[in-house]
Amino acid sequence: MPFECEHGAACHDGTEPAAASAPEASRAWLLIEHPGPWPPEAVDAELPPPLRDLVTEAAARGVRVQLIRRPGRRAALGEERTVLTGWTAGDEPWLRRGVVGSSVELDVAALSAGRAVSFGSPAAEPVFLVCVHAKRNACCARFGVPLAQALAERYPGQVWETTHVGGHRYAANLVLLPHGLYYGPVDVPLAAAAIDAYQHGVTAPDRYRGRAGQPRAAQEAEHALLAEAEFLG
Repeated sequence: MPFECEHGAACHDGTEPAAASAPEASRAWLLIEHPGPWPPEAVDAELPPPLRDLVTEAAARGVRVQLIRRPGRRAALGEERTVLTGWTAGDEPWLRRGVVGSSVELDVAALSAGRAVSFGSPAAEPVFLVCVHAKRNACCARFGVPLAQALAERYPGQVWETTHVGGHRYAANLVLLPHGLYYGPVDVPLAAAAIDAYQHGVTAPDRYRGRAGQPRAAQEAEHALLAEAEFLG
C-alpha cells in the first residue's frame, strides 16, 4: 500500500526519483540530545549556554547540526546530554560519542575538517537516525515517528529521532551513521533491510538516496553500480 501524504496524494510511495539526493555538503556532523520542542531550524533550539555556543560555531564552520532524542515518550533531561560527532566522507568515516554537562570541550575546527576529535570515545555501534521533524513537514512526523519506534524495538540503543535531514518529500527518511547512507521513503521492512545490509558491510539498493558528503556525480555513479549489480543478480 502506498504512503499517503497529508494532502491525500500518494507522494511517499517511492515512485518519485530519489537517487543521488543525499546532501552533498554534509560531511561533518554534530548530534545533540534535545527532547524538544524543536524549532523549524535545529540551530535555533534553546540549549544551555555551552551547547548554544557549540552549535553557533559548528553552523558557522559548515558542520551539520542535528537534534536527537530517543523514540517514545519524551523524558526531561538533566544537565547531562548525549552528543555525537561524526564524519561521513571518504574511506574512513567515523563516529564518536560522549556526554556533556556544564561544560563542553570539542574542537569544532578539527571536526569541520574531518579530523577525529578527542571528544568522547569511538561509538561502539552504528547509529540510525529517523527524521520526525513536524515543524519542517508534517509528513516527517506522520511517517517517521512510527518507523523510529518500530526500529528502536529491533535495534535497542541505536535509533534516534532527529530533526530535518533533507528531502521531506521522501519521508520516512532514514540515515545510517557513520557512513551517512540516506534511505527514503522507507517503511519498517525496507528500513530493516537497509540496516541489516549495512551491518553486514553492504549497501541495500532499494530506496537508497545516496551518501551524505559525496558529490552528486559520485552518488549517481554509485547508484549505477548498485543497479548493475542488482540486474546481474
